[in-house]
Amino acid sequence: MSKKKTTPPPRAHAKSAATHVTAERIERANEFLATLASSPRTASGYRYALGKLAVFMTDTDYMGTGKSAPAPEQFPASGLRDDLLLKFNEWLIALDYQPATRQVYLAATRRFLMWLDAGDHLSPGFQFGKAVNRLKAAASKQRNNQAAREPDPGIPRIVTYYDALELPDDLPQNRLRRLEILRARAIVHTLYASAGRVSEVASLTRELALDGRANEICITGKGDKDRLILLTKEAQAAIMAYCKERQDDYPGLFISHGRGAGNPLGRVTLWRVIKEAATALELYKGTSPHAFRHYRAQQLLDEGMELTVLQVYLGHADIGTTRKIYAPHTEMGKVRAQLGKYGKSAKEAAQDATQSAPQG
Repeated sequence: MSKKKTTPPPRAHAKSAATHVTAERIERANEFLATLASSPRTASGYRYALGKLAVFMTDTDYMGTGKSAPAPEQFPASGLRDDLLLKFNEWLIALDYQPATRQVYLAATRRFLMWLDAGDHLSPGFQFGKAVNRLKAAASKQRNNQAAREPDPGIPRIVTYYDALELPDDLPQNRLRRLEILRARAIVHTLYASAGRVSEVASLTRELALDGRANEICITGKGDKDRLILLTKEAQAAIMAYCKERQDDYPGLFISHGRGAGNPLGRVTLWRVIKEAATALELYKGTSPHAFRHYRAQQLLDEGMELTVLQVYLGHADIGTTRKIYAPHTEMGKVRAQLGKYGKSAKEAAQDATQSAPQG
């Protein structure tokens, strides 16, 4: 078994074409940032947050210009709608950003919207209060439903979806497409096998994975804690096939082969790989790379894996986290199984009651 350790993984950032989208892509962003000049550090943080907002707007075609149409030079402030905070938050959640990070990005966006509203730069129909309240209502609903949230049971089909894609002939003009398919296969097999966090999977290198020969990899995960992620034989084979096809010396395991060739993939691109298959398979539209982690953990617990073992597999520092998220579903699954075995239907119970009722 191969055990290797890496330094703490950097924050995963989008390495797609949207990576180069900056805050200036949004109309009046520079004017707003200039008002924060008295605090360079604050201005820098807000600039980064609004840049992330611009990536969201580009990636989701927020303005509705169409994916095939050229994007506008700037997103007009008058085109912002009061669902902006809500949709931005949903996008961040789908990409597995931590709550604290989401709060920072959303706080900067709220302040920007407030400034736009005060200067009458938004459309007449925009209601700042409604935008904030829509976000609050969704957050409250999410907290109430989080314990009951279950991933789409069709998640394993994402793996077979990419396995079934036909590789084009090994010709120079087909090279990029071949690499993209083999990379997608390796990504989904790794997500399924390891139940790894998106940032953990994005940080893997060819050296750590030994181009697919390693069946366990020691990484520094959440909270700067060392942990092992495990690979199945299927995942190893998918990684081997991808690395063999690459013919390059870039260190990252999952990298870009088009624009920004060699850069490690970030959350946006990993999310797109899952979204493409989920859309084709008509799975839940919110299915994300992180859903693999939830699915795999619940699957293993339902099949009898001990909670303490699952804790180690997932890299949870506290078993209470494992128990809180997954045990309730397993217990209710047992209840459903027992209800299928015991208990009469209302019709059967009514018949029994009728037969046992006094006659005359």
